[in-house]
Amino acid sequence: MSETVMDGSTEDFDHFDLASLTRPERYKILTGAVIPRPIAFVTSLGPNGLVNAAPFSQFVILAVDPGLLGFSVGPRNDGSHPKDTLANVRASEEFVINMVPEGWEDAVQKASDEHPADVSEVDLLGFKTFASTKIKTPRLLGSKIQFECVLDQIVNFGNAPNHLVVGKVVAMHVQSGLTQDCKIDPKAYSPIARIGGRNYVRLGDVVKA
Repeated sequence: MSETVMDGSTEDFDHFDLASLTRPERYKILTGAVIPRPIAFVTSLGPNGLVNAAPFSQFVILAVDPGLLGFSVGPRNDGSHPKDTLANVRASEEFVINMVPEGWEDAVQKASDEHPADVSEVDLLGFKTFASTKIKTPRLLGSKIQFECVLDQIVNFGNAPNHLVVGKVVAMHVQSGLTQDCKIDPKAYSPIARIGGRNYVRLGDVVKA
């Protein structure tokens, strides 16, 4: 049975009123606390046919019936027009979520920089793509798992605002040898995850409860 301590002692905690913090301060403390976060490395097609690639670490499974994945797109640093991924997904109503393997940390960080809409991060960083099976947007070669998604909905949150992009998975691709009876071997999969700042972590010990 758990026990609640009633002496009111708070000396072991620092207390934060998020409403009193600046937006950068809130970003730092929230993204430093909610860790590790999986990374959705999203490819999308621009109106000129260029392939955009951008990482999003506010990324979650929303449902399994049907399979729905969501990632949050924040505003640009200068608060101007929407980020390219959001604009592309609105226009094409499709995208691919590529999971990030070890060794891609530096490239993923560089892809998070803001580039003009006519610059392809795929070309800029030397990624190679290959065709999806059910949508036009290509996948990234080297990613061990990819999800082909069609847009389900976009939901606005917050004052900035942030946009939760929800995609329905129409095809999932898993590298051969990673699955048995639909269970994925986490050690063989070994994706990287995001923590605070420009920092990433690799899969460590797996603890079975």
